[in-house]
Amino acid sequence: MKKLKLAVLLSLSIISTQGFALCRYDLEGFLPEPANPAAQKFPTASGQKLSYKILNTTNQLVYSANHSSLKMMNDAIIEGGLTLPQSGIVGFELNTDVIPTQLTNTRSDAKSFGILLQDKNKNVHSILVIYNNSSSLTDQDNLKNMVLILVMSTDPDTKEVKGLYSYIKPIERVSQQNIGIYLNQNSTQIGLIVNKNNLGYIATLLSKPKDFSIVSEAAFAGFEANSPYLNKTMSLEFVTDKSKFKNTYPTGTKDICGN
Repeated sequence: MKKLKLAVLLSLSIISTQGFALCRYDLEGFLPEPANPAAQKFPTASGQKLSYKILNTTNQLVYSANHSSLKMMNDAIIEGGLTLPQSGIVGFELNTDVIPTQLTNTRSDAKSFGILLQDKNKNVHSILVIYNNSSSLTDQDNLKNMVLILVMSTDPDTKEVKGLYSYIKPIERVSQQNIGIYLNQNSTQIGLIVNKNNLGYIATLLSKPKDFSIVSEAAFAGFEANSPYLNKTMSLEFVTDKSKFKNTYPTGTKDICGN
């Protein structure tokens, strides 16, 4: 009887583990950036969530993070990329704390995610999500507090990098922004959700992604000693756990691990 009970418990444990499989891809690594030697590791990097405090500084502080085992060469993923399912739809989300009010004087606050999608021949496609709040920004619409989303794709034949999509809007007046991205591996289409607004498929990549990675950055400057934002904790989070998704995705969407 004891053996039977043990067997039942073990089988239930296996079923439970399979039913709640987690998809994790940490952002606890740091790669020095030749183009930005001042960049440093985020003060707090725990799993897929990054955080820092706004400090009193005149010089810009830049934080950067990537996967703990990521290795790159000539913008290609050499090691540490996550292998994507090669069929169906996969999704993930980005949560970002922002200052929704337009900053003045020399204050500036910027955050970004760079999503790298690489095909079997190491042709790289990218999705860039950038939040920028600064009075010094120069934009054709004179936006000083904006979100910019770009989709770029490498032509596998010519190796030319082509811009496929551009989204520029004022940052909505909420302190946490949410982006949902879904990739249809059957058609190589990219879908986009911005703060619950599903824009549908907005671009088609020029080849099917095989590997995935993500890089995140934050930068700020000009916050004086009496600034109301001083010591405010800001965070950026990469969400792959389907149970934490805030958006509704096309039927059958899985996480980037295929769960």
